[in-house]
Amino acid sequence: MKPIRVPRLSVLAASLAMATSLSSPAQATENGVDNIGPGTDGFFVLPLDVTNLPDHMFAFNLYYNHYESKKLDISSLGGKVPDVKITSDALIPRLDYLSPLRVFGGRVGGYVAQPYMRQQVAMFGMQSERESQGDTTVAPVILWDMGKDLTLGAALEITIPTGSYDAARPANTSNNFYTYKPMLSATWQPDDRTELSIKTTYSFNEENHDTDYRSGQLFHFDYSASYRVTDNLRLGLNGYYVKQTTDDEQFGRTVTFMGEDVDDGVRGQVFAIGPAVHLTFLKYASVEMRWAKEFAVENRPEGEMFWAKLNLPFTL
Repeated sequence: MKPIRVPRLSVLAASLAMATSLSSPAQATENGVDNIGPGTDGFFVLPLDVTNLPDHMFAFNLYYNHYESKKLDISSLGGKVPDVKITSDALIPRLDYLSPLRVFGGRVGGYVAQPYMRQQVAMFGMQSERESQGDTTVAPVILWDMGKDLTLGAALEITIPTGSYDAARPANTSNNFYTYKPMLSATWQPDDRTELSIKTTYSFNEENHDTDYRSGQLFHFDYSASYRVTDNLRLGLNGYYVKQTTDDEQFGRTVTFMGEDVDDGVRGQVFAIGPAVHLTFLKYASVEMRWAKEFAVENRPEGEMFWAKLNLPFTL
């Protein structure tokens, strides 16, 4: 079908809005947002030795995220957009549960996350700010114990638009659409000191019925590698990759830039890498801090991401 050509200024403004389920930076989807939260998970994405964990295992996780960008890349226009500042802060409690029930040979569990967010967008002398509840994410999970040193996991994350949204406002704490994300994860300890983790997702976005806009599908993975320096301290690398695989559409037609010959559906991508530290305390609890710098950016802001995570496992 013939692509929709939207005015350049409105697309740039849309690309600057900030609203995510887990505080991810702006993407080249509608209002520049998605429901991924890249970089959320780092070391030990999954627990090890799942078979021997208690029948009703819980974990309380508290995430803090900060993202800042002063660059906006619009690849089809061939350059960076000046006078841009995007800042996002989020506090995200998440409760995990692992049951004794087994399906397909794996243990069944689930989790729910509810962020509280502050989004700030500044461009061309204009500013917008919003602080409130974000969109809720729930997920059923199955974990497979492949031995004491390897765990595999599968999940279906569902993001529900429970946050604050106004189509006329550039900064929102909701995307105003549902997202369904099949997920595959793994944590592996090849030796006593080394740990490797990866989480991959693929996002299917529903239409925003207030704007008749459907954001493109997204492939994404988080990765980390750590080395145990002492009994309680690990150092390593972490990061993420996001690639939009299908076009944004509005009124059933591809979205692109007015006057441009390149009908790229404003697809975005980013790769990020940086250092991280993980500290264990009270035997099973942990805290980690991770920073990552973004590279290879197309049709999205280019910035820096910081995550901190507190993990407190317990049983009832």
